[in-house]
Amino acid sequence: MAVIAKPDKPTFSTALNNAELLRETGNDHHHIGHALLYLEERSRMLEAIAHAAEEYIRFGEDAQLHTKLMKALEAFETYELEAETDEAPRFGLDQGA
Repeated sequence: MAVIAKPDKPTFSTALNNAELLRETGNDHHHIGHALLYLEERSRMLEAIAHAAEEYIRFGEDAQLHTKLMKALEAFETYELEAETDEAPRFGLDQGA
């Protein structure tokens, strides 16, 4: 697989704005905007996990850093579940219904 150069911030921002515009106007016929927005959010969450894991390992497996890492992992898992089911997770008494 070829390595694709990372776009600079203005280029990436323009791409995300255009992806949102495609979705808002209903012109995302090939689902490129949808895919870009999904992957950008997923990437942001994975970067948070990588950062939390790096801190946890670098600074001696601190309990607070472990909690931060676990929360990042849980947020990612929740996001993936919501993205796959297109439905928010249910908490409390609504879980079994």
